[in-house]
This record gives sequence, C-alpha cells and structure tokens, in this order.
Amino acid sequence: MKRGSSVGIAVIIIAVVALVLATAIIVISSTIQSRTTLNMGDGVFTAKLAITPAERDKGLGDATSLAPDQAMIFAYLSDSKWPISVIGNKTPVDIIWINQDKKIVYIVTDASADSSTKTVFTPSVDARYVVEVAAGSVGNLNIRVNTTALFDISGVNIR
Repeated sequence: MKRGSSVGIAVIIIAVVALVLATAIIVISSTIQSRTTLNMGDGVFTAKLAITPAERDKGLGDATSLAPDQAMIFAYLSDSKWPISVIGNKTPVDIIWINQDKKIVYIVTDASADSSTKTVFTPSVDARYVVEVAAGSVGNLNIRVNTTALFDISGVNIR
C-alpha cells in the first residue's frame, strides 16, 4: 500500500468519526432539557426550561410529584396572556406569570386537574415566562405579585 493512500484513508476515517461525534452531541443535547436556578420570594428552585413548543405542550404532564425545590419555566419569544392547562397533571401546582423584566405579574395557586372544574388558567396581563412550582410554594415562600424573579437563560435558544 502506498503511503499517500494510507494518509487519505486516515483522513477519511477521522472525518467520519468527527461527523458521528458531532451528530451524537446534537442528538444528546436536544434530548437533555436545560436547567437553571430560579429565585422567587424566599425560595430557590432548580428549574427545567420548556423552550420549544413540544416542551411547553408537555409541561409537567408526566410528573407524578414535584419536589418543593423544583420548578419548570415556560419561556416564550414574545409577551402574551399565555394560557396554562393543568389537564393531565398528576400533581397540583402554583402558576406564576413573569414579564420580560422578570417581575411577577400574576399568580394562580393550587391549580389541579383533580380538584377544580377550571383546568386552563390565563393571566389578565401579558407575560414572557410562566413558572410552575409545587402547590403551596407561593404562600410558604412569600412569592408575590410585583416582586422580581431571578434566573438566567441568556444563551438559551427559545423556539
């Protein structure tokens, strides 16, 4: 075998391996849901980010429980009166709407598909983000309208 053809084969093998690794990274990163730390009131939460239409549609629908320090942030590209459905939720939640300046603008407590005839909740004001936390968190952790939530999702590709 000539030296030139060996080098050519090595380059092709390296290119194929690099392509496979790049594809694997893209697939894995798209299946792992991003997280951030969220501070509201007296609470500190580890928050999953729902940044795609599919993630926002799914929400916490599969969760059988929600720990007191867990949350989900539904992030949108624009401000609107984003409705939140609790149909199919297996655990009650408090729902907090937050504007683009990260000020809490609307709250619904103890939203549950089991205990309420109302299963879709819509704020009276526009919001950019919606947060779901375990029911009771709003009252227990002093989470109030007109206070600021702290979280960083800069660099996250909201779709």
